[in-house]
Amino acid sequence: MTVYLWGLATLVFVSELLMLAVLGGATWQIAGRGVIGLVAAAAAVVIAVALWAWFASPQAVVDSAVAKALVKIGLYSLAAGLLAVAGARPGLVWGFAVFSLIVNLAALAPPYRDFQE
Repeated sequence: MTVYLWGLATLVFVSELLMLAVLGGATWQIAGRGVIGLVAAAAAVVIAVALWAWFASPQAVVDSAVAKALVKIGLYSLAAGLLAVAGARPGLVWGFAVFSLIVNLAALAPPYRDFQE
């Protein structure tokens, strides 16, 4: 059971890192691949990390289940949307969205939900 829990924890963490990478990369692509794109990408990632720390992390500043859900759904949806707008292949966009959804839904169910508390 412990291997399952740590394996799922690893997948959740990978999903979060992937979401940040997609936000940064897609923003860089959309904003123009130069200095402006770099600044926009950095800003997107910093804002996403701040929102995550305030609302969605295990030790969030604001302890609200509704806020946590809204921030997670919003950031993952934004990442998938930006990936599509940036011109990624539909399979990549859907793969990211489905992977993120499955991993995050699995994290809501016991025993993992109780494992992180």
